[in-house]
Parts: sequence; C-alpha cells; structure tokens
Amino acid sequence: MIEFTPEQLLAQLRELDECPRIEAKRGSDIGSSVMQSICAFANEPGLGGGYLLLGVNEPDETHDTFSVCGVNHSDQLLNTLQTNCRDQFEQPIPVQAQAHQLEGKRVLVVFVPELEPAAKPCTFKGKFDSKNKRKSGVWRRGLNGDYECSQLELEPLLLAKNGLGFEQVLLPDAHWDDLDPHAIELYRTLRSKVRPHAEELQASDSEMLQCLNLVKKRQGEWVPNIAGLLLLGKPLALRRLLPAMRVDYVRVAGTQWVEDPQQRFDITLDLREPLLTLIPKLEATILDDLPKHFRLEEGKTQRDDQPLLPQKVIREAVVNAVMHRDYQVNQPIIVVRFSNRLEIRNAGYSLKPEAMLGEMGSILRNPVLASVLYDVSFAETKGSGIRTMRRLLDQVGLTAPVFMSQVIQNQFLATYLLHQLMGEEQLAWLKQFAHFTLNNDEAKALILAKETGAVDNAGLRAITGLDTLAASQVLGRLHHQYQLLVKGGAGPSTYYELSAPHELPLFAAASDEGPRSNAGDPVANTGDLDANTGDLDANTGDLDANTGDLPSDLLARIDQLTPKARRNNLWPVILWLCAMRPYKTEQLAKTLNRRENALKASHLNIMREQEGLIGYAYPEVPNHPEQAYQTTEKGRQWLAARGIELND
Repeated sequence: MIEFTPEQLLAQLRELDECPRIEAKRGSDIGSSVMQSICAFANEPGLGGGYLLLGVNEPDETHDTFSVCGVNHSDQLLNTLQTNCRDQFEQPIPVQAQAHQLEGKRVLVVFVPELEPAAKPCTFKGKFDSKNKRKSGVWRRGLNGDYECSQLELEPLLLAKNGLGFEQVLLPDAHWDDLDPHAIELYRTLRSKVRPHAEELQASDSEMLQCLNLVKKRQGEWVPNIAGLLLLGKPLALRRLLPAMRVDYVRVAGTQWVEDPQQRFDITLDLREPLLTLIPKLEATILDDLPKHFRLEEGKTQRDDQPLLPQKVIREAVVNAVMHRDYQVNQPIIVVRFSNRLEIRNAGYSLKPEAMLGEMGSILRNPVLASVLYDVSFAETKGSGIRTMRRLLDQVGLTAPVFMSQVIQNQFLATYLLHQLMGEEQLAWLKQFAHFTLNNDEAKALILAKETGAVDNAGLRAITGLDTLAASQVLGRLHHQYQLLVKGGAGPSTYYELSAPHELPLFAAASDEGPRSNAGDPVANTGDLDANTGDLDANTGDLDANTGDLPSDLLARIDQLTPKARRNNLWPVILWLCAMRPYKTEQLAKTLNRRENALKASHLNIMREQEGLIGYAYPEVPNHPEQAYQTTEKGRQWLAARGIELND
C-alpha cells in the first residue's frame, strides 16, 4: 500500500541523504537496475518493503542533493514494469505503481511489498551469468543499495522459508562430546529451582536435550545444534566451532571511544563460555564496575550500597543481547562501559518496530534459546522486559534506555545513561544556548550529542518519540540554522557532532564536601567519574586537507585529476592517500575537490564493500564519529601491481 506522496518521498531523501526503504532512479527504462531493487525490497527481512521513485537523479558532480529529472512515456514504463514483475521472477511480485507530477515533471512511485517468509526468496528466472543472476539470482538490500546474495547470505531466507532458524543448524564437525557435562548439570539445578518436578528432569541427558530441541540425531549419534552449543558447549568447542560467539567487555576512560591505540581501553575482558554461565558472569562484571550509590532506608542504621543501574535492568539488558542476537553474523557482542553510560551492541536488528519496543508480546529470533532461558528464569518471553527496565530506571531517577535498531546494518545498540538526560548539570550546560530559544527536542539532541559523542536520527527518535522526518528536521535546524552541530557521514550512516566552540565540560567537578547521604535521593555521586580525557582527545588538526606533506608524485596526480576523473585515475590517489594515514570522507572530498555524497557513492563504498581495497579505521563501530578510511593489504598490492610502491 502506497502510504507516502511523491513530495514526502523526495523530502525524506533530501533530508536523510539516503533511506533504506526508498531508492531513487532516473527511470529512463525498466532495466536490470530497477528490477534488482524490486527483488531486494521483496526479499529483505524486516524492512516491510520499499519505494522506488523513478524520474529522480541521485546527487552527482553538479547537484548537491536529489533532483527531479522526470520520465518520458510513463504509461509505457508502467506497463513494462508490471510485465517484468510477472515474467522475470520465479513467482510474480504484486507491486503498486502510479504516475504523479512532481516539481512540474512526471515521475513514477512504485511500492514493493516484502514477501512472506514462505514465499521467499524472490529469485530471477533464467540461466546464470546474466546481469541479474551471477551468484544466486536473489537480491537483497544493503547499506549502500542492492546486492546479489551469495549462497551463504541466502541461507537465512531458506531457513525462514522452512520455519527454521540458524540456531537449529547442525555444524558438520559438532559432536555430543562438545557439550559440557557441568553445564548440563547446571541446567538441571537451575530448572529444579523454578519447577522441581519438571518432566524433562526425570529423563536422561540425551532425552532431556532432545525435548529442549538442543540436539538431533545424525548417523545414529546425538549431535548438538547451534543453540545446544551456545547454551551448553565446552569453551574449547565454542572456540573451535563458533569462534566469534563471545562477549567483549570494554572499559573506556571518559565519554568517547579512545583514538590512541596505545591508550584505547582501561579494561578488556573476553567471555567465551556456555550462556548458562556467561550470563551471570557478565552481569556480575557490569555490576561490579558500575558506580555505587547508597540509601539509608527508614528504620535502618547501616547504609546499603547499590549499583547505579538496578540489577534487574542489567539482567534484562544482558539477556536481551544474547537472546535476540543474530548468531549468523560473525561479530561478538560488545559491552562498553564509558564514564557516563553503558552501551551494549549486538548483531541483529529488533524484529519488533522501534515504536513497539516495550509493548506486550515478543517476536523471537531464537525461540529455542529463549525457551531454555525462560525455563531457568533468566528471561521472560512476554515482551515485558523493556517495559520493566523503563519502569525500574524511572524509579531510581534515571533516563530510560535509548535503543537503536538498524535493519540494513543488522545491528542493535542499547545505551543506558548513568544520569538523567535533562538533569541539573545538563540544564546548566544548556544555558549557553539560551539565546537560540531551543525547544525540548532540540535540547535533547544537543545533550545526546554531548553525552555519546554524536547524535543520529535513530538516537533522537528513541529519546523524543519523533518520527523519522521530524527528527531529521530537528537535526537539520541545529546544523544548518543554528550551526550547533556538524554533519558527518552520509546516507544511513549520517551523524552529527557538536560544533567545536561548544565543547564545554558537562560534568561538575567533584565536591570537596564528599558524597551526600540524602537517604531519599538515589542519584549517584558521579563526581569520581569525571574523566581526565585531556590526553585522549583526538588530535585531528593534522587531518585537514593540508597537502604540504604529500609526496611530489602524489601531488602531481592530484593536480591532474579532472572534475569527472575515472576510476583508473582517481582510485590510485585515494589508496595512496589512505595508505599514508586514515582519511575521513570529508577530508578526501576536500583534498580531491569532490562532492562528499558522489565520492562516497561512486567510489569509496565500492572500494570498501565490493573490492576490499580500503577499510574502516574503526571497523567495530561503523558509525564512529571519527570514522575514516585506510588502505588494506589488498589495496597496497593493487597499487604495487600498477607500479606505485609505498614507503612505510
């Protein structure tokens, strides 16, 4: 169903640079590019379909933003579109398409519904080696457009089609001996505390695990599936079979991700063990590392020190991360403890829309894991966990958690602030902007940028309840009109940082009077959390487009670049620059006299994602405020093959 007008779709593209659910194309014909996008929108899980806006140009060398070019013969294009959607795929896709006037020109709006899991994957017909069918004939939506799935990337769609999840897969080298007898016994102990006479406890180990759907028979032997290994596997078996299935706990000094690799972390801890022991161990690690506050309850004479975040909140946060993680992605869960917040990042977007987080009812990515964790009272399966966290944090005077679910990136980030978002100190810090007469949403955006180093559309939506377009307009005013925020990144990775003149301290210095003991006030004494980050701030002054230190041969190549330089001329320069030191997108654009959006879309994304010639300086945090590109070993070999030798 078409829910947006052409004006609204174009406004979203211009405000957001790029939207996962909207694709703009010239639309001169209904060729392979259009049909690949239709295939991708129909296949992409959790996206809810998407829109094609035909007759609109993407930003290029002559346009800073999306521009309307219009289409000719709209009736013919609509007929061709419907014919292609019936004939080019293994099964027809019921697209909805209409012609409209937009800025005085004719455009086509096409809505592509997401197919039901049983109907996926949408596959192109025909033989392999055609434009649309080089690997699998199945296209999906990626960070920077559409891509054809490999057989490995196709597996989630096939599992969902059969009603299975990745947690039920049997790995080729898995055996019964990979299960830890102590973990199996621990399950029996924990389960008996919840329900002493549970039927499965009366069975043998193999029968019990079969009942829990954790093992299956293969060639006469009981073999654990991935869920069984995650819950009950030996640490060495987990390292051998699932090397990325671990949790990294990181303690960072200050409020920002440290740039200096020699001073990157205060504490690091890698946890790789069965989930039944990992969950309580990670929970205890977080609680032990949190600042404490104390209460003197009425009628008692001794103080009671408690962690700033309630234990129940930490348990829910940890269980949510391990229970809803996408285990097909080889990326550890990362828990980062900053001085002012706790961040938990895991692969796997929320299957529930962000607006519905906290409402009753769960949608489970890993139902087998969830069932076992529910059996031992580690988890709830009624969708009330987030509501419980919000209630408990409100009771102790803390801000509700900020959740960011990124469908295309397949990431979920939960942020727990260790103070009120709009507390007294934050309000005092905001007074410097009083002459702007900021509204409440604008003030929250600035505070979030200060607290976490950057604010993006999803983060602002999480703390304000605004929709995507309204949040973008707030950030746009702070950037364009007030110049309080500086824009970085592009497309889905767009973020905003505070402008340099407003880098003022947020936390007050510790009081000489020591901690206050107001029994009725649960607010933490965070004076001891003030980070001395003077030696940790990123020195980016040498990252501006200062070409004075570049080799003469490289400078000559830069001078020879034309406004429409092709890859064979531009790519060697980019790789040479990024081999000398990491470069941000805006720094490359300034050095090469290019537009950021065009440079990223036409070159940087391709060099990183498809060719592997460059990589992120902070691969573990794609939206890092200081994200930059650096040349990979493959990129260095690519240069060497073209006669460019680098002096390391």
